[in-house]
Amino acid sequence: MVNDQLMLLERAFLNSRAFPKEYYYSHVLWGPRTSTVSTFPGLADACLEAVKTPSDPATWATVRKQLSIAVMAVEGAAAALEAVDSF
Repeated sequence: MVNDQLMLLERAFLNSRAFPKEYYYSHVLWGPRTSTVSTFPGLADACLEAVKTPSDPATWATVRKQLSIAVMAVEGAAAALEAVDSF
């Protein structure tokens, strides 16, 4: 049971849409690190780009998208860690 939960926990952080330009990366928590932040790199990179161009609505749409991907991943991980009734 614990191994299954650990596998589901890791799987919760996989999202093929997290890095649309990086086809080989799909892990939301640890991915291609192009910024100085080591966790949630997609969200960090989107926020960094939004700070550079604050008046561009497209960059803020990217921030919202990356934030929703991160939230869904954390919610999925929390659901994977819920207690499982054993038989």
